[in-house]
Amino acid sequence: MIMGLEPEILKKGKEFHEDVEKNWEETAEGIIKTEKSVERVKKNKGRADIFVTDIGENLVSIVEIKNTDWDKIKIENIRRNVKRQAKQILEYIEYQTDIKEISVSPGIIFPRTPNDTEKLKLVESLFECECIQVVWENESIEKVRERMMNKK
Repeated sequence: MIMGLEPEILKKGKEFHEDVEKNWEETAEGIIKTEKSVERVKKNKGRADIFVTDIGENLVSIVEIKNTDWDKIKIENIRRNVKRQAKQILEYIEYQTDIKEISVSPGIIFPRTPNDTEKLKLVESLFECECIQVVWENESIEKVRERMMNKK
């Protein structure tokens, strides 16, 4: 790699990240702070991609943006990847809930659903176990509702 040039995947990830942040700043309710420095209980500060306040009494929302392509990850490695991503969010939540005594609504945004429905279900269920909402940027609310209805 030539100095100064970044890999295409990193470039696309940054573009996705910027697009999502901009969309939240323009459309979401509450006070939206992007790239917000947040305290963590056991470590130095972290940086939440999206931090939303003024959405309810004693409630904040913390959202991470990840450009993970789950189709490129072997199914046996998904659990480890989810655990690493969830750990980051849970560290941000811990300080808010334990020290500041604030409720947190956590979420994570990915660019697209995996093509493999087994991977899709696994990713969502693993984040659900950590009480972290998963959003797929390419999936409409109608599609989400349809998929959830078919789950039952």
